[in-house]
Amino acid sequence: MALKAVVKADFAAGNRLAAAGDYAGAIAVFDRCLAIDARDWQALANRANAHLQLGDSARALDDYLAAAALNPASLNIKSNLAVLLKELGELELASGLLQEVLAADPDHVDAWSNLGIVRQHQLHYQEAIACLLKAIELGGATAARCNNLGNVCTSALLLDDAVSVLQGGLELAPDDANLQFSLSIALLLAGRYAEAWPLYEARWRSILQARHDGPRWRGEALGRRTLLLWSEQGLGDSLQMARFLPRIRAEHPDAELLLACPATFHRLFAQFDGVKLLEADAAPAYDCQLPLMSLPGVLGVTLDNLPTKAYLQSRAGLEPNLPDSPRLKVGVVWESGRWGVGIADAWRQHKSVPPALFADICRVPGVDFIALQPGAAPAELQGLVKQPAIADFADTAALVEEMDLVICVDTAILHLAGAMGKPVWALLRAESAPFFLADAPSAPWYPSVRLWRQPLPGAWQPVVKGLIAALRQQPAF
Repeated sequence: MALKAVVKADFAAGNRLAAAGDYAGAIAVFDRCLAIDARDWQALANRANAHLQLGDSARALDDYLAAAALNPASLNIKSNLAVLLKELGELELASGLLQEVLAADPDHVDAWSNLGIVRQHQLHYQEAIACLLKAIELGGATAARCNNLGNVCTSALLLDDAVSVLQGGLELAPDDANLQFSLSIALLLAGRYAEAWPLYEARWRSILQARHDGPRWRGEALGRRTLLLWSEQGLGDSLQMARFLPRIRAEHPDAELLLACPATFHRLFAQFDGVKLLEADAAPAYDCQLPLMSLPGVLGVTLDNLPTKAYLQSRAGLEPNLPDSPRLKVGVVWESGRWGVGIADAWRQHKSVPPALFADICRVPGVDFIALQPGAAPAELQGLVKQPAIADFADTAALVEEMDLVICVDTAILHLAGAMGKPVWALLRAESAPFFLADAPSAPWYPSVRLWRQPLPGAWQPVVKGLIAALRQQPAF
């Protein structure tokens, strides 16, 4: 009897630790419960939840399966297992499990929420919205449910609805970082920059962890102080924000400016006079610091004052060894950079054009197609694209300088070519991206970039067909 009391107390303590966000502590307590009773399915299920929160998918899967084997009737275990399957990218399996749960209990709130998120990742946005509205109908509005619904509305470019839902969530939880960040994305897509930038800072409390936490620069005069600017997120973001370096240098002539960024940019960014380049993980002495993506907010950037003049050039002496030909030279990028595995890689896949379909572009006669992304081309593009050696972005910029046109998906090369003022045809998902607005024909940050948008989520075929027709009719750029 005393042993049962200990197990009960440990189980309750594990739940409290998990609720407080101490998942490692919760796991240790659930371990003690299971050492006493290996068939404690509740401890297994809750330990699985904690493993999932820590990103340990393998241990979470083991525990969920063991718990489900001990209690196959538990709908909560199935619903939580579906969340894990979604994280692993197994969307059909996750959907099937959740539909089983809802067939047994049509009022299962978490299953409706989880199915909505799965439908979002399957690009079925109207179905996702219906599921998430059902969850709110059954369980009431919460910060998390409003965030989920707002994100789906943003993906569907229902921006007024997204803003309304997310603002409603913030009325319930004014300091919720996920809601603030999600709202910033909807506002950026809507072009409401002044409202978006303060909320965009919530990324440091939701999806990102800052590398530097010293005093932040807020746009005040620097005098002779040292300002550290540092890269964050993707490579394209660094290229996009580099436009502000000359302005900061000119407005603060006596300051020391440091830029910590990936080494692949160092030769290219050497063209910015008076900016000392450091490795991305450098930890220098400084007086104040700022992540690059916070620059627009500090500088008060709006669509009306956004600087759009070309600001990057190819370095002299890096002319690539390309065949001398009178044919059009078109640089191509068909794939976005890899972000991870499972669902973490899903958006990259959605941004990328399948090589077999992209190959149709590269069969347009009278054009030399040159790959601007490093690495071997997939089999479908072999023989259709030339593949020069690329070591860093200085090499890529030298190639871009030689191109008549760049055709690419939404990736760093779009930002590079746009920053150089080169003609770009960018293939863009129906969901758009935060800095490309919802329906603009060209990129606001890069006037030379024409946006070819999917008419429907996942529909690359009509985009490629239209682009090919235009390319065949374009004698020069």
